[in-house]
Amino acid sequence: MSDETLLTSLTDGVARITLNRPEVRNALSRTMVAELEAALARFEADAAARVIVLAGAGDKAFCAGADLKGAGDRGTTLQAREAFGGLARILEAIARMRTPVIAQVHGFALAGGCGLAVGCDVVIASEDATFGLPEITLGLLPLIVMAPVLRAAGIKRGLPLVLSAENISAREALEIGLVSRVVPRAELESATTALARRVAGWSPTAVAIAKEAASTIQDMEYAKALRYLRELTTLVFLSDDAREGITAFFEKRQPEWKGR
Repeated sequence: MSDETLLTSLTDGVARITLNRPEVRNALSRTMVAELEAALARFEADAAARVIVLAGAGDKAFCAGADLKGAGDRGTTLQAREAFGGLARILEAIARMRTPVIAQVHGFALAGGCGLAVGCDVVIASEDATFGLPEITLGLLPLIVMAPVLRAAGIKRGLPLVLSAENISAREALEIGLVSRVVPRAELESATTALARRVAGWSPTAVAIAKEAASTIQDMEYAKALRYLRELTTLVFLSDDAREGITAFFEKRQPEWKGR
């Protein structure tokens, strides 16, 4: 499928989605949001896609947030609600997908772009990456992306980003929990690809259940979380992939995962 604002590919289990509007720092237009939502759904439905890498084209930015051109033209209240709901649906989808999504972040990750990156399962950022929530300077608020940002950083560290509108470095983002790992710019793509290929090599069943567990227990009371994880442990140990993995271990060979 051809996209107007994205570049997509799938090689050796690693799917790549690249936001492709470098002339406007990959700003999120309505078309891009719709195409990104559809691309994530396509790869989620494709058993050959074991992991998804989300990146931005060009040298300047991962994504600088919403495209403000025409921002005031949202039609009726219901039409506006639908337009603003696009990013929320994407963030919700990433959280519930079986396929891990890795953000490969360079340059600016601002506003909705910051939230999009943080909303991914893993965030690999280059040393030159800059994160920020500047909406309040325009009389707006980053309300939708506050969900992933405050979940990752907590209120005491996340809310100051909203109220101050100050940008922070990749290292600072790592310190407060918005980023998983920081690497030199020259190593960003290779480091992200290496991690993606490693994840793509594991049992799809185990990876999917790991994602589900990590997302679900965030809001669970401790004892309930342990009981829930006990049930998932049973599912994992009874899976065909677990049997294959254990057999391959004793036979000293590479396992052949079936995703069952």
